[in-house]
Amino acid sequence: MNDEKKWFSVTETEKETSIPDATIRRYLRNHGHHLQIKKRGKSYFIAHESLSLIKKIRELYDSGKQTEDVEESLRRMNMPVTITVTENEKEVTVNSSEVLIQLQKDMNEQKQFNQSLIEMLTKQQEYINTKLEERDRRLMESLRELQETKKQITSSEEVKKKGFFARLFKKS
Repeated sequence: MNDEKKWFSVTETEKETSIPDATIRRYLRNHGHHLQIKKRGKSYFIAHESLSLIKKIRELYDSGKQTEDVEESLRRMNMPVTITVTENEKEVTVNSSEVLIQLQKDMNEQKQFNQSLIEMLTKQQEYINTKLEERDRRLMESLRELQETKKQITSSEEVKKKGFFARLFKKS
């Protein structure tokens, strides 16, 4: 335990705070996520910085609060939540309200980005649809003109044929 922080065993914490050993263990079970603690085997070690919070928890219980009420009070006090990474026994302290605020901010930014992306895609789809409609309209006009030209060619050929046959029959 050659850390920069000073760590206390549950027994040492009992001596420092005058709170019974069993009570401290119950606080660790119920509110340990607000405390800076380490677990080695079956032993718990509490950071010196968390001793004042253990005393505060004691005061809340002494004032008649139940576990849920104490937890709510700790949440309202924005007590940091401690996450212990067990691989290297590295300790990271995170203030949950700050993290949640940052996450909310990031989500809002993502929503705005998504909304602008949706608007851009909508405009792009409208442009594509407009161009396709215009292309289809021109294609249909070209087809109609082609059909009209074919009709004219066919009717002029028929006139020529009729004229030929009419001349042929007149001579006889």
